[in-house]
Amino acid sequence: MPKKTAGRFPNKTPEDYLLEEGDLVTNPETRTPVVICVDCSFSMRQQRRLDRVLEGLDSFCRDMERDPIARDSAELCIISYGGPMARVERDFATPDRILEQGLPRLTADGATPLADAVKTALENLELRKRRYRDNGITWYRPWLILIGDGDESQSPRELAHAAELLKAESDAKHLNVLCITVGDEQRMKCASLMTLSPDGRIQYLRDMKFQEFFAWLSRSIEKTSQSMSGEEVRYDPTTTWGEVLERKQR
Repeated sequence: MPKKTAGRFPNKTPEDYLLEEGDLVTNPETRTPVVICVDCSFSMRQQRRLDRVLEGLDSFCRDMERDPIARDSAELCIISYGGPMARVERDFATPDRILEQGLPRLTADGATPLADAVKTALENLELRKRRYRDNGITWYRPWLILIGDGDESQSPRELAHAAELLKAESDAKHLNVLCITVGDEQRMKCASLMTLSPDGRIQYLRDMKFQEFFAWLSRSIEKTSQSMSGEEVRYDPTTTWGEVLERKQR
């Protein structure tokens, strides 16, 4: 079993590092890094939201494992944000490795450090890209997916800074950013996710359609993995699982 995450990033032994290095050496496929940040604040206990995220993640990994190209290309990193800070719960690994390790046992408690999730995701993504460069591996444009049901609870100033970073990365076509809000439509809190979204648009996940969302994501990653370098990929519409919400113009 993987080591328990005590701080922001996992503690890795030399054996862990060598195992990862072996995977990078023996698998030269162009990678598609995917970072999924999952809200683990107290409100995610409602309607089994957190459980349903994990069920969807399990289906996503199994879909990726069945695809002969995506299973060697896609690499998933799972970050939780709840309580005092965000944490890397599973570092970048192929779907079969994630399933072998087992999905993290996430619990919902505490506040919503959304800006810290973005900071942690971008830092860990840069570390991964450095490993790719060191091993001569190319990569497709990474995905950063933020899933949550509440607003930033710690630092509006840090949230604004995180939004600037995501906008710059998205405008430079270095990152695909997807913000997804879940929960009760009548009491929806999504201002922070709208702030973080580079185009001011977020997806409202109607009726907790996590399975449908992750099925869409697996198809999207498969299309990315089969594309030519530099090619713009056309993804399926999101209407089967989401509704677009837009930031109001001032």
